[in-house]
Amino acid sequence: MKIDVEKSLIWTATGAFVFFSVGAVLTTVVPPIVDKTLWTSEYAVHEYTEQELRGIEIYKNEGCVYCHTQQIRQLDSDRRRYGWRLVQAPESESWEYVNDKQHFLGTKRTGPDLARVGGKYSSEWHYAHFKNPRDMGEKFPDRKGLYEKASIMPSFAYLSDEEIRDLTAYIQTLGRNKNWRVDEDGTPLNDYEE
Repeated sequence: MKIDVEKSLIWTATGAFVFFSVGAVLTTVVPPIVDKTLWTSEYAVHEYTEQELRGIEIYKNEGCVYCHTQQIRQLDSDRRRYGWRLVQAPESESWEYVNDKQHFLGTKRTGPDLARVGGKYSSEWHYAHFKNPRDMGEKFPDRKGLYEKASIMPSFAYLSDEEIRDLTAYIQTLGRNKNWRVDEDGTPLNDYEE
């Protein structure tokens, strides 16, 4: 019995295409139809200002997503590490991202996760951090007042002051859709920026 190789390749390619197409439809088209929480929210979600939209473009263009994620996973270590003043950060939920046209969830954490960073530090701190992140380490008195160069983040001093302000404005929005900075009694903790 002779096998026609050309027909076999055509059937194999057709089968692979159909298999891939079914998988693509089941993972991209069906979920938003079945689960409307993927694209709608019953909660108030932040609408980005023009300045914050410019900051998103800078974040994307400078490749920040290559070192920073924007999602708190359902792991105790994530919740503790990215919390604030001993308050554990809640895991990220899909409704928090409904206004994002571009998602920067990321996959690699060379730097810290930024999902809940908004309001943890002042805008002045972020500005100084973007200008020279290696000077934002801890100061050790036994080292003659020198800072520990803890950060490996490169300097963004080549950006204009306006671009750094735009980037800071965007960073300050991250994680602010959910009011999670409360103490055990539910009393809101002070935030650097209201």
